[in-house]
Amino acid sequence: MGRHEKRLEAIRNNPSDVAWTDLVNICDVCFGRSRRGRGSHLIYDTPWMDHPVLVLQPRKGKAKPYQVRQVLKAIDLMEQVDG
Repeated sequence: MGRHEKRLEAIRNNPSDVAWTDLVNICDVCFGRSRRGRGSHLIYDTPWMDHPVLVLQPRKGKAKPYQVRQVLKAIDLMEQVDG
């Protein structure tokens, strides 16, 4: 199991305690580089026409749990589509 898979597994096991940098690294690998939003916001485009973008913002060095869940849902959907 590679570093990316280990990090993703750790995020799945505890989505309420994810380091901001870990979530950003996962998103960079899965969705490509982000667009810069306002301030500390990062915006990731997903590969589907009908799926919204992912907007992420850190809170005290951690990722917000609801945003982690959105990222995991998008990754799961991407894995289903790619088969």
